[in-house]
Amino acid sequence: MGAWNPWEDPSYCWVVICKNSKVHHHTNLMVGHRIPLAETDAFESMPVSGPFCVRCDECGEEHSYEPEEVLRVEQQLPENFATHPRFRQTG
Repeated sequence: MGAWNPWEDPSYCWVVICKNSKVHHHTNLMVGHRIPLAETDAFESMPVSGPFCVRCDECGEEHSYEPEEVLRVEQQLPENFATHPRFRQTG
């Protein structure tokens, strides 16, 4: 197994934090459960405007989010990941 290099080919994605904090309190007390929305890079601008709904991949609850609640984080996406419809590139 090779050495991990944090500067080599980072993976970024857009995420929101699930608002069902009672269910996810065991996951990460400081941050919460991250719900991935789309793959991105370090410089891409926010692809959405206006509120949108997201269903949590873990607890199944759906909540409305504003663009201000979307975060860009360095994180690997799960293998079965599907981009959120509002974040899909058009044309």
